[in-house]
Amino acid sequence: MADAHLREATTGDIGALSRLLVQLYAHELPGMLRGKVEAQVELARRLLHSAPLGRRYVLERAGEVVGMGALATHDEPRPETPPRVLLQAPAVMGPRNGIWSILGAARGLLTIADPPKPDEGQIHSVVVDQRFRGEGLGGVLLRHLEEDAVGLGKRRGVLQVITSNVGARAFYRSAGYSEAELRRGPTRDRLAYPSVLMRKQLAPAG
Repeated sequence: MADAHLREATTGDIGALSRLLVQLYAHELPGMLRGKVEAQVELARRLLHSAPLGRRYVLERAGEVVGMGALATHDEPRPETPPRVLLQAPAVMGPRNGIWSILGAARGLLTIADPPKPDEGQIHSVVVDQRFRGEGLGGVLLRHLEEDAVGLGKRRGVLQVITSNVGARAFYRSAGYSEAELRRGPTRDRLAYPSVLMRKQLAPAG
């Protein structure tokens, strides 16, 4: 879109990224985080401050961050969530909401698929601010992440979607992704949120 601008995320974007992450979790995993939205945003801010941003991009429009997305590779996997920061949840959200949020986040961590193979680019954390959804911004983010993966020599794009998120699954299918059953082992499959793995050929083999 002509009025949208994509760039690499910086630490100066963490406030906006935190709000977008909370929106992503609320849409994809309702109830994973508990308590007031402001407290959830504060926990997300602390988590983002404590780990590298990785290959994360923001989408700006009129100087405002309205979306984000990230790419992980075999050599640059998704940044890990520091347990010491997650354990701050009771102090941030209150004891009850904090404990439930820790349990929900732990289940979320068990849900994350294994790191991508050497020829894959793993797309994750794609979200558009709820005020601007339905305007094609998600497609702008996705295409940029796919182009980034190809530029790094990756042949396939992979991503993971919670099974109940039918809207996201339809969006990725319309962009050429096919679904495959995701298996992480008996224990993780029993405890994790049900999800599907989606793949797309981005570049010819060779």
